[in-house]
Amino acid sequence: MVDRVELAVVGAGPAGIAAAVTAAEAGVETVLVDAQPRPGGQYFRQPLDVFRGEAASRHSRQADAVLRRLAGSSVRVLSDALVWGAFPAADKSGWELTLYGPDVPARLIARTLILATGAYDRPIPFPGWTLPGVMTAGGVQSFLKTHWRPLGRRFLVAGTGPLEIAVAAGLVQGGAEVIAVLEAARLDWRDVRHAAALWGQWGRLAEGWNYGRTLFAARVPLRLGWAIVEARGNSQVEEAVICRVDDTGQPLPGTSETVAVDTIAIGYGLIPSTELPRLLGCVHEFRPKQGGTVPRRDTEMQTSLPGVYAAGDGAGIGGTELAQIEGRIAAFAAARHLGKLSEAAARCAIDREQPGLARQQRFARMLGELFTPGAGLHGLARDDTVVCRCEEVTLGEIRQAVAEGATSANEVKGLTRTGMGNCQGRICGEIVGRIIAAETGSHGGDAGTIEKSGIFTARAPIHPLPLDALADYRSD
Repeated sequence: MVDRVELAVVGAGPAGIAAAVTAAEAGVETVLVDAQPRPGGQYFRQPLDVFRGEAASRHSRQADAVLRRLAGSSVRVLSDALVWGAFPAADKSGWELTLYGPDVPARLIARTLILATGAYDRPIPFPGWTLPGVMTAGGVQSFLKTHWRPLGRRFLVAGTGPLEIAVAAGLVQGGAEVIAVLEAARLDWRDVRHAAALWGQWGRLAEGWNYGRTLFAARVPLRLGWAIVEARGNSQVEEAVICRVDDTGQPLPGTSETVAVDTIAIGYGLIPSTELPRLLGCVHEFRPKQGGTVPRRDTEMQTSLPGVYAAGDGAGIGGTELAQIEGRIAAFAAARHLGKLSEAAARCAIDREQPGLARQQRFARMLGELFTPGAGLHGLARDDTVVCRCEEVTLGEIRQAVAEGATSANEVKGLTRTGMGNCQGRICGEIVGRIIAAETGSHGGDAGTIEKSGIFTARAPIHPLPLDALADYRSD
């Protein structure tokens, strides 16, 4: 079955919902496609009905308002719809998305695309990081949002960035013991230069204040300039080794401590999900302070391909408010591209977004400056540390591949099977680039060298798929 539509928006998080609703209000026939059972994405993820509390939080009220607006619009929502491929349409009428899921078309052909694919947790390998009980901060937060209770009892939260504080506060509210929050960044008086970026961020500041009060009341220590360097245990996490780190994230000798825990939440920021724009052939560039590899865009969120736009964290980490503004700008531009808005009307609408866009971009730059993980943190793994979890490839094996002449991520993949598992390199892709950079002489793996080594080529299907779905597609 093939459906045709004027605009397809991929991803029903903040950016995707804002884009879809805005486009529909401009008269564009819009389909919003998302792999989850309900729209909302990670930020607006709703708890299961059985776990809903009686008192609505500020966050849940905000989410309800966004989702009510979506429900009241003309947007057609396809949930439980996995987008596993994206290609130029055979008849050159636009772009073809291939879908898998119950009650969804196998193919969706759209004249324009807005990719709002979001992001996923950044992993940094260290000895013991594959033990049961080591979780990403985003995974912990997702479980808390849907079930309102933690998975463990005695937690250590470690990494860098404000998500740590939110997760730790959620764990405390869920009844867990949090022994410490380790922030690898060594914040000091020099960082006051970023204070101007906080102007206008009143909601974020109030939210952060409430998280801080929760942690203070529970006597949870926040240890700046500290990181986890090893997790230990037999069949699961039993203890963690932590230590002070320098400005680059390099462990400082003689400062290590061992603490007893059963669960570790690690959060080193997010990586943009770029599989779809890479599959389409959009030009990308490596911008570490925006999360890593991101599609190149113009000021109206259009990628290097005409009629293909990218918005939100999937195009560079910036947070919910920035994602929503980018989604609206992309929608106005797409509506003009489709002839639904005049040049003057689109320009006026986009111009109205500029003050908010600039404000949120300043805030995003501040977070990138303060909390991008230091190069020293990427040197914690040992030769026997697994880097590619899917194929169980160790750091030593990747180093050996580089020593044998591999100079790109794809060459390492061919020699070691790194990136060939279910996650298709989402976990290990950037890590492999950093290893190549370090092994070929770049101290800490500078951005230019990492970009040169590349990341794994995106290939369809970009998600695991039953063979019968592929067979049906080929026979269609």
